[in-house]
Amino acid sequence: MAAASLVAVGGLAAWVSAGYAGTPAHVEVRQARVLLPVTPGGNTNAYFHLVNTGGAPDRLRAVTSSAAAVPELTEHRMNDANGAYRESVSTVTVPANGEVRMSPHSTAVNLRADKAWRPGDSVTFTLDLERSGRISVQAVVRPVTLGSGA
Repeated sequence: MAAASLVAVGGLAAWVSAGYAGTPAHVEVRQARVLLPVTPGGNTNAYFHLVNTGGAPDRLRAVTSSAAAVPELTEHRMNDANGAYRESVSTVTVPANGEVRMSPHSTAVNLRADKAWRPGDSVTFTLDLERSGRISVQAVVRPVTLGSGA
């Protein structure tokens, strides 16, 4: 019993000395972009670079936008025949002192584009995080180009 207590106290001391004690999640959006679909008004994806500078993990629970119909959190998946598809997910975890870079090969926000969008336009999104709260961000509309990394 005493040995277990010493291990617990030692672990807690290391965690505190590393600066993690009492630091809540703090997520920032460093980059936001939404792809202009080839077909005006078609389905597309938005990508966000989320950075958590806090000592606790956070979870992205939802994304909304007044300029886009029902954005949905999705994850890139592969099937047994090497076909790619997107699967709906309820949350995206942003690790403590970590980041999430959404991309065509990972997480994304799937949505229907507005037919009026043009390259360079800004679209307002609101990201709802469990601990960091709501973050409003402007995503730049970008055309799909080869080699752009979307």
